[in-house]
Amino acid sequence: MSIIRYMALAGTLSIFVGCGDSGPEIATVTGTITMDDAPLPNASIIFQPERGRPAGARSDENGEYELNFSGGRMGAQPGTYIVAIRTAREGSIEDDGSRSPGKPETVPAQYNVSSELRYTVEADKANVADFNLTSDGELPEEKAADDN
Repeated sequence: MSIIRYMALAGTLSIFVGCGDSGPEIATVTGTITMDDAPLPNASIIFQPERGRPAGARSDENGEYELNFSGGRMGAQPGTYIVAIRTAREGSIEDDGSRSPGKPETVPAQYNVSSELRYTVEADKANVADFNLTSDGELPEEKAADDN
């Protein structure tokens, strides 16, 4: 494994490493990510709170995910989050010096670097946060309607 890939993996895992089962209250958060009504596999989803620890996951082949808070504790702390979804992957340098290609971003900026997505995690509830993205960057109808 190349040093760059190792460092990227270590950095990503540090988000999810914690102190075990003790810690703040968390609630289960699962959902499905689609793009233009088709499942969006292998997408990274991060729930970033105003303060505190983020929670994240990667979608499976069906676009389904379950948030990981810390140390194997699944879910997120109750509260309102900015949600960022992305598919881009950086290339890396292999042990033999060759460069493996990255993957370009297929998700519009309105859903990641300039995310307009919000979700409120409720305590003592199994939260289902589905995101139906569009390739033109429009906010999902149900979220846009909630903001009015």
